[in-house]
Amino acid sequence: MDIRTVHVYPPIPIRTLDWQAYDADTMDRCGDPECLCHKKHPVGAGATEQEAVADLLEQMQDR
Repeated sequence: MDIRTVHVYPPIPIRTLDWQAYDADTMDRCGDPECLCHKKHPVGAGATEQEAVADLLEQMQDR
């Protein structure tokens, strides 16, 4: 597993979804390097990088 994070910082006043975390190995198998599709792959989200990673790991455990 190769967990990567992205600081998205959407242009909204709510800062609870500033970070996303994903498994790069899973995304590479998808074939689309820009794919962060929640429907196809688990993508963690959080206010901090650590929260996003924790959310991703929880989603992967649930699958």
